[in-house]
Amino acid sequence: MSKKKILLSLDSWYPQVAGPNVVVSNYYKYLTESGNECKIFVPTYGKSTDKKNTIANVEVSHIPSVYIPFGGFRNGVPRWSHELTKEAKNGADIFHAHSPFALCSRFAELGKKYRAPSILTFHTKFKDEFERITKSSTLTEFMMKRIMKAINSVDYVFTVSEGAADTLREYGYEKDITIIRNGTDMQMPSSDEAEKLIKEVNEKYALTDCENVFLFVGRIVSVKNLPFAFDAMHILKERGVNFKFIVVGDGEDLDGYKTLVKELGLADNVLFTGMITDRHFLQAFYLRADVFLFPSSFDTASLCPIEAATFSLPTLLMEGSPTSEIVVDNYTGFTETCSAVKWADKLHSIVNDKDLLREVSQNAKKHVYRSWKNVVEEVEDKYDEILETFKK
Repeated sequence: MSKKKILLSLDSWYPQVAGPNVVVSNYYKYLTESGNECKIFVPTYGKSTDKKNTIANVEVSHIPSVYIPFGGFRNGVPRWSHELTKEAKNGADIFHAHSPFALCSRFAELGKKYRAPSILTFHTKFKDEFERITKSSTLTEFMMKRIMKAINSVDYVFTVSEGAADTLREYGYEKDITIIRNGTDMQMPSSDEAEKLIKEVNEKYALTDCENVFLFVGRIVSVKNLPFAFDAMHILKERGVNFKFIVVGDGEDLDGYKTLVKELGLADNVLFTGMITDRHFLQAFYLRADVFLFPSSFDTASLCPIEAATFSLPTLLMEGSPTSEIVVDNYTGFTETCSAVKWADKLHSIVNDKDLLREVSQNAKKHVYRSWKNVVEEVEDKYDEILETFKK
């Protein structure tokens, strides 16, 4: 592979925490490790906030931005960024955006000006997000026109799943789409360290004697469909199944879900930990759990089931959802239709068939786990192919 200068961008950054932040950070890490020159451009959240939210060994350039009164986002103003203009003028081989807003449009424009390919990776069902945040069909329609203009301006489009590609086509995109699936930066610790982490989480959350532990990690927002999982837990409890459901994360619906859990009589079964920022300690939850639960159909390709597979933890997913593409039911994970009763049935059968659970756990590690290093190697191959085509 030839060494390249690659500019990456994302229209949100820490303290906004989401999957694309992780994706872009790992692109940077492994692209630079293989000898490429790489820079990330993101909106500023103010100098003091920008300084606090740094990632070790990841160089980020903050561009001017304006506050958006929905969801705490910042709208980048890339035309005001002299650094971005300078980097492009000095020669970039690839302009790769990871969100379809102002930075994406600017990347497409700079790519055309300096004769370099522009790429967008499509990560999110934006229409659903706009509707959830703005509660306005008019604003949603306006924003969709904006992002489709940005998406259509780039030379190439990547997505993270077949489901994401289908969503993009539903939005009206008609050109070719390349699918490059996500990975994880998680690694299985040594047996001694794993034992230590399990002991720590058992003691901290009184899990030592708990027979069945289910886990969710992610944003606590409506699109994750957690009330559905709580309904399934309620059915399991009525059947006399002993379990704990650990919910790791924070979000706008956390307080409402705590109330819902009490109303369902699950206060002793559901444990809300809040956000766990210590990635090392987060491993303890994956190691301790028996099944990871992911009831969302919204996510185009959640990172969490891949993280879980690192620790031989299989995931139960919504059948037909984009994220469920990475598993085969009863082989590398579990899938079930959108019925709380059927999810309860499925979980009941899983915890009662330890041999099957053990086999699926091993297969999850073998077939679902995928490192970011492997992902970026695939991306670099695609970059070389694009550059060769672009020259012609």
